[in-house]
Amino acid sequence: MKERTQDILFAACGIASVVVMLAGVAIGAAGGREFATATSSSAQITRAIATPAGNAIWAGAYIELLSFGFFIAFAMWACAKLGGGILGSIGHAAATAYATLSIASLCLMDAIEYRAGHGIGLQLGRTLITVNEALYIGTWFLAVFFLLAAGPLALASGRRLLGWSAIAVAAVILVTTATSFDNLGQLANLLWLAWIVAASVVLGRRERTRAATAPIPQRA
Repeated sequence: MKERTQDILFAACGIASVVVMLAGVAIGAAGGREFATATSSSAQITRAIATPAGNAIWAGAYIELLSFGFFIAFAMWACAKLGGGILGSIGHAAATAYATLSIASLCLMDAIEYRAGHGIGLQLGRTLITVNEALYIGTWFLAVFFLLAAGPLALASGRRLLGWSAIAVAAVILVTTATSFDNLGQLANLLWLAWIVAASVVLGRRERTRAATAPIPQRA
């Protein structure tokens, strides 16, 4: 019973990590958050660094940061649930690095927002935005490393759909990032979030016991 409760709790953490992250982004966007990127025009960057951040933007950023606590809990549990071992250790390391780099990217973004409207120049603004995007894209590769560790673990544990989908999502992220990181790469990253939700559901379900599926012995 205790293990079952633990599975439900950590599966909920996986789903919460995605829901909380998207909620934070949505709240920030509703508050006027500017999504300038390395390829944005000078006019777009100028507008982004000239607009002070409001309360909704800070609330969204705060909520986004919380999502990575949920993610770490999910990732550690998922690797253990799938069998651990060397691949599990790789998954642990990739998940920790993913959360660390993601938080670093968010903190840099918050620093840009904090200075917005307080005399930050175009060149400095573009440089900071480019560095922030580089950190963000780096998290996609760490997500790929996690998926390529979790995929074989899932296959070895008999969860073929979960395993092959992890490998497929990793491949899509690598290809689309190389093709167009501002467009296709962004969309492919949504597949990673969808996989987290799917893995949470699959790993959180009650497993059938052998006793429940074993044939009834016949009398002699």
